[in-house]
Amino acid sequence: MRKQWMGLVLMIGLAGCGGGGGVITDTAAPQISQVELGWRSQTLYVSAVVQDAETGVASVVARVVAGNQTQTVVLQLQSASRYEGALPSNTARVTLIARDHAGNERTTDELIAPPPNPPF
Repeated sequence: MRKQWMGLVLMIGLAGCGGGGGVITDTAAPQISQVELGWRSQTLYVSAVVQDAETGVASVVARVVAGNQTQTVVLQLQSASRYEGALPSNTARVTLIARDHAGNERTTDELIAPPPNPPF
């Protein structure tokens, strides 16, 4: 009877933890697509779709060269996977950096900011 009881406990234990499978390791960086950089109402915005299927997106930032300084702007989640942020008005160049929860990073090529819209 004791052997049957131990066998039942072992089967329940293995079923509860997924059969004792291995740990999944995330080595893939997030994907960045549909990057847009443009002016709206005299404010320069950058937006992009950022996705990570394994561990999820932890952060999206823009590294901005404005004047003679480099700044970091944190982009905010706007919808399912679109991130957006307002940039300093004197921004010249922008690079996006996305990081997932496993620490993997992807960086875009540097983007040149368009000139501001003329006032009307």
